[in-house]
Amino acid sequence: MVGEQGVPAGAGWKRRRHTGVKVSTTEHGDQEFIRRCETIISALPIRHPFELRAFLDALGQQRGMSVILGRMPLRRGGASGLLARSREECWLTVVAKAVPAHAAHIAFHEIGHWILGHPGNYACGRRTRPDDRWEVEAEQFACLLREHVNAEAARHRDRLPGRTALRAAFGSRRHLCADA
Repeated sequence: MVGEQGVPAGAGWKRRRHTGVKVSTTEHGDQEFIRRCETIISALPIRHPFELRAFLDALGQQRGMSVILGRMPLRRGGASGLLARSREECWLTVVAKAVPAHAAHIAFHEIGHWILGHPGNYACGRRTRPDDRWEVEAEQFACLLREHVNAEAARHRDRLPGRTALRAAFGSRRHLCADA
């Protein structure tokens, strides 16, 4: 059963464990959507160490268009992110005062609109309706992409020279290493 704005009836909110961001959950379609996102994310040109601008350049090359990342001032009650597309360019703008991790999440959210094929251009922010299906999907995509980037960063970090010897020296005391 589908409720207002295409959100499945019974949809609720939960906090993602790693990000603390609220994402929609549904009784039936959620797992199918998550699998779709994970398939899409696995094909994205994510390199490590991760750098947002390099990722956007590679994504633009993969999609055959330029991706322009910009910053905008935050106005009271205004948008925190903006996505505008043409045939040859994609303009992605995030609020100027966002810390790097939040700026990346906003960018991931806007990329979600683009990659998931949501029609039109977007200004996302405080006035966005949480029951809007496309906003919920873009937010879920952003959380899944952030989790993927973080997991890959941890795997990449574990392969750095000296890490294996350090962990072997501490044995079961891995909890003593700050980044373990």
